[in-house]
Amino acid sequence: MPETNENRGSSDVSVELCDIVSSGGVHLNEVFKDPWNGIVLNESMGLQKDDPQFVSGEIFLSDEVDIFNNLKLVGDEAVDLKFRTPGKKAIEFQGRVYSVGYFRSADASSTGLSVKFCSPEKVVSDQLKISRSYKNVLYSDMIKDLYTPLKDISGKKIFVEDTKNIGSMIINNQSPIDAINKVIQVSRSLKRNGANYVFYEGLNKSFVCSSLESLVDPTEVETNMIYTYEKDDGDTGKSNRLKKMAALKSFRVLSLPNMLDGIKNGLYASTLVTNDLMKRKVRFSSFDYLDSYTSYKSINYSERQGGQKVTALTNNPNFRKSSLVHFIPQNYRSFDTETSYNDDRGDISLVRRSQMLQMNAIQVEVIITGDSEARVGKVITLEIPSTKAQTGELDQIMSGRYLVTKVKHIVSSEPSRGYVTVMLLVKDSYEKPLPKRVV
Repeated sequence: MPETNENRGSSDVSVELCDIVSSGGVHLNEVFKDPWNGIVLNESMGLQKDDPQFVSGEIFLSDEVDIFNNLKLVGDEAVDLKFRTPGKKAIEFQGRVYSVGYFRSADASSTGLSVKFCSPEKVVSDQLKISRSYKNVLYSDMIKDLYTPLKDISGKKIFVEDTKNIGSMIINNQSPIDAINKVIQVSRSLKRNGANYVFYEGLNKSFVCSSLESLVDPTEVETNMIYTYEKDDGDTGKSNRLKKMAALKSFRVLSLPNMLDGIKNGLYASTLVTNDLMKRKVRFSSFDYLDSYTSYKSINYSERQGGQKVTALTNNPNFRKSSLVHFIPQNYRSFDTETSYNDDRGDISLVRRSQMLQMNAIQVEVIITGDSEARVGKVITLEIPSTKAQTGELDQIMSGRYLVTKVKHIVSSEPSRGYVTVMLLVKDSYEKPLPKRVV
């Protein structure tokens, strides 16, 4: 174990606080000073299937003095963390333990603990079931109201982007978070044309409910950081630190657009069938990716000079709208109002489905030198060299602007391992327009 809480390895980190408080009020650092071997802290936007929308993490402990029994670790203990990249803002987080792992070597000479924790709002939300009825209410106001049971748990505020659409709906015996996730399915931004709201907890002690378009709009959102992929020649001292912070340690492509999956799931084209039970009327509507693409904000774009240039994911205009058919029942004036939740689903579902698939079409995982200011929801730029590295050109497919949708901070007490940050980056378009299709 290091003698101080400052790790002076290749990736410096200052761990100012790593504490677990038992239900009886006993502090970890009262039992043993800085027993941690590793800290993992996760922030996620929840864009991929089964991704959490709350901050979570894990602390690895070397149990040399029977911490397990001294603290009576059984779950629901409090966790308090504070660490930083020297010279940058610290990450501070208070959470609740939800699971404890216990490991002992075969000869019983060493014992280790794995303490998993999450946001206290997650713990409370899973215990609450609420019922609400809304009539002609802005969806953004519904979200603020549904968050009310969580706002005083740890004082975290919620930012909700104003919606343009007003609707009516019933929330019946759902957790606050499940209810919010239901509302964002039909929310449309006051300033945007799409339907791609997301909801997540950030490490800046707040919750965010915003459209992806507002997070990535290149006319309003500047790149937070430019990362280059170059060979790392090692730590050459403080003079090289700024360059290292902008260099990628690792770059891995997780997925590129899959045309067959896109066709099957409705990314490019689809049809909606609504059946109004009161009017006894069936309505058909269709969605076409390229017909509406320019009306939505994407993360990459080209200036339109002398003609329209689109940085879309495809240049094929001939996808069949029958590739995916979606059915939604409706009930005219079911709330004695013009629109209800199901009406908005009918208008929005195909657009939202396509936009969410677009944003996940290109996924890249990068590892950088630990950065305590790395956050989900930021826009960064990757500069990936072309395979013709001697020309100095950039890879036109993989380079460009990306949205950060997951951040994992990994801190080790071993100076040789230090602190690294793993980020999942996604984008819904290329930096350069695709060529005109001729075949």
